[in-house]
Amino acid sequence: MQTKLGKEKGKKMLEHTIKSNPRYLLLVSLLALFVCSCKPKTELYLERGLDILSNKHELNYKINEDVVVKELGIIRDQKEGIKTLVLKLNDSAIVNAIDKDIIIGITVWIIDENKKKRIEKWDFIPKFTQVNKHKYIMNEIKIEEDQVNKMKIFLYKKNEGRKNKIGPTIILNKVNTYND
Repeated sequence: MQTKLGKEKGKKMLEHTIKSNPRYLLLVSLLALFVCSCKPKTELYLERGLDILSNKHELNYKINEDVVVKELGIIRDQKEGIKTLVLKLNDSAIVNAIDKDIIIGITVWIIDENKKKRIEKWDFIPKFTQVNKHKYIMNEIKIEEDQVNKMKIFLYKKNEGRKNKIGPTIILNKVNTYND
């Protein structure tokens, strides 16, 4: 455990180093600027239109005449401690053309590290995001595993507590939830 005297001595040594070596001050300043200006990984992928995301899947899933889901990817941001399911839309998508009652249904089949199978539902109401010219529907997901064995994607509306499926269903096999 450091004593008060030890802390003061360390502080004086640091002040002396900075005063006697201006390059040290420049280096510390640049390092602080770099650390503070780093963007979250999710933001970088979105700005680039998912072009460098290693685990994306091409879909061309038509929600309606104006909105097409071009790609699906999962971004794992270890620094932020989150995983985000990202559906990239066509750049000309008219986001207010989607019925507000539509829900995106996603069912995933997962095999955990103990070879135990489980099924999860990641249904959500679409929320739109635009970054530069790219348009997305995104949803944060909770999953520890690095891979989903199977993923089923569909649209539905709720009517008197029942799900009324709309349009086609897409099934993807082996979807990675990491991208490092």
